Amino acid sequence: MGLNAKRLLWFFVIFLAGSSVGFLVGGYTGSNFGMALIVNGALNRNALEINNQLQALRQMRSNNASAAIELIEKSVDDTLILFDPAEPYPGVRESTLDAINTAIKNVYDYRREYPRISDRPQVDTMVQNLFQKHNLAP
Repeated sequence: MGLNAKRLLWFFVIFLAGSSVGFLVGGYTGSNFGMALIVNGALNRNALEINNQLQALRQMRSNNASAAIELIEKSVDDTLILFDPAEPYPGVRESTLDAINTAIKNVYDYRREYPRISDRPQVDTMVQNLFQKHNLAP
């Protein structure tokens, strides 16, 4: 009976050690994957934004202000709709929420001053829905 108890204890210790190592390795790998996903998403978004800004600058330098304005308006829309996730983003700081809410209000005020309808009605609808969620639109 003593021999079986020793084996059971060793089995339990080995199982516990293996589980701990697996948990630590999995957590480390998962957090690295998550960080890489976030960093890649942010860097990709920044690269797209630079390309949009360059297109707008080229239009302005070609004295085509209306095309430049529309490129910037689309870029604002594309960023704005990211502020409306189906579920709140986990871990967002209060200062980040304040910055997002200020940006939404500023875009709303700007669009009241310079109303427009884009060639992307689904995006226009998403922007209007965001304004309504923030009690900015009728």
